[in-house]
Amino acid sequence: MRVFLTGFMGAGKTTVGQRLAERLELSFVDLDGEIERRAGATIREIVEGQGEPAFRLLEQEVLGWAAEQPEVVIATGGGTLMFADNAGLIRSAGLAVWLNPSFATIVARIGALGKRDRPLFRDEFQAFELYRERLPAYRTADLTIDVAAGEAPEEVAARIALLIGERRCAT
Repeated sequence: MRVFLTGFMGAGKTTVGQRLAERLELSFVDLDGEIERRAGATIREIVEGQGEPAFRLLEQEVLGWAAEQPEVVIATGGGTLMFADNAGLIRSAGLAVWLNPSFATIVARIGALGKRDRPLFRDEFQAFELYRERLPAYRTADLTIDVAAGEAPEEVAARIALLIGERRCAT
């Protein structure tokens, strides 16, 4: 089983992914973390130094590696699903789960520090436009998990695990 968590930056993919992997007794891969480890640089440094296209090539390479791992939960980057090759790989390799908190919740989670660390979150207006641009790709996920503002990551992971179990029983 491979579960790919998708959604906008600040949706909780990494935190929920870690909890979900523990609950399902699977390995966990944070795509952005693995990219940073391999590159020896932060995502911001990669994007600012080499450009977003270079980052996306590295992202595609690491996604290919992650998709070959057995029994894994993968937290993708916020834009990973926007590219047809990535979306096709995710669909063929496992189950895509969209974490969908409100945009207001995302902004509150990211805060001032996150805005400084995230190269594609320059300001709230620009980020909202990017969010709207990505919604159609997120909506193609196999499962949509609406996340309430105060909902704990453990609760979200438990709901996902339950839905995955129901899907497995139905097949």
